[in-house]
Amino acid sequence: MSHGHLLTQKARYRSRCTGIGHQQSLHHLQAPHRPDPVPASGRDQARLEAAVFERLGGTIDYCAHPAGVARLRPDTGHLTVELDPKLGPDHSLPEHALQALLPTRYTGLDQDGGGEPGGISGIRFLGIDERGPHLQLAGTEARVTLAGPSVRKWRVLLAAHRTGCRSGLLVPLWDTTELTRFEAAYLAKDATWWHECDEFAWVASGLLRRITLFHTVTTPYCVRYWRHGLGWKFELRYEHDVPVNHDELLAHLTHPRWGMGLKASREHCECKPCDRDGGAERNCWYTLDAGHGRRVEVRIHFKRSAAGCDVKREYGRLIAAGADSDWLAQALPDHHRRQAL
Repeated sequence: MSHGHLLTQKARYRSRCTGIGHQQSLHHLQAPHRPDPVPASGRDQARLEAAVFERLGGTIDYCAHPAGVARLRPDTGHLTVELDPKLGPDHSLPEHALQALLPTRYTGLDQDGGGEPGGISGIRFLGIDERGPHLQLAGTEARVTLAGPSVRKWRVLLAAHRTGCRSGLLVPLWDTTELTRFEAAYLAKDATWWHECDEFAWVASGLLRRITLFHTVTTPYCVRYWRHGLGWKFELRYEHDVPVNHDELLAHLTHPRWGMGLKASREHCECKPCDRDGGAERNCWYTLDAGHGRRVEVRIHFKRSAAGCDVKREYGRLIAAGADSDWLAQALPDHHRRQAL
């Protein structure tokens, strides 16, 4: 394979994984010392990214993109996550992200046994600039930048969150440099579990760094994910007659050179068309695992609805969340055509 062709392939992979345009991805990869289209994160960086992945809320409501992530800019020691503005029709995803990530301590008299931190223990707020708020993992160099809203909007959201903490008897913990005693004590209560989570954080980090694949190489109208032990489960829902394309999605996630170091195995597949089933619902299940007895896996359920299934509510929530019309024409073509009439 020629150098030019390889560079084009790498740029295409990066573009599909991150949502960044092909030309911009190509320009990025032409710079010195950038051999990987989606570089792997180090251990501390993976820990921070895993927290972001989990708390963005893969089961909460509809966003314009999977996990509410429009675009990503991954480097080895830093990740920029551009968030969708809305979480469902009524809520702000950037506001939710701050509330779900920044750690707090409840000081009310009704707390039980000292309680547990709100947000994620160890996440620290470094400041806001034109790129967005910068988050760090206490005691490390790991950083994530949240992009999307303007500087002014981020500052308004953060100020509102501080005000809400005061009224809710919550003490912000995100301004200190190191772990507070409260956070350290909480993590020490189940040190084995947190150590195992840290050990396998690379899986969530790798998924986050490729999250737009669930939007660019396949077109489910709904992507849900949640933690399952030390791994993750996904459910992808498709309108009837929309191609599932699970082979292409799995090929990107398990790419032998640029993927996550996972292998896919088929548990069950009902993709083959059948003219005599009356347009019944179809389901396919695949498992991705690292092999060698490592206790982590990603399970993906591809679910295509039965013919005539009513998706009016889902379509309305996607529209209200800001989903692109051209993408809706691919993900929900039948309903989109009816809306256009």
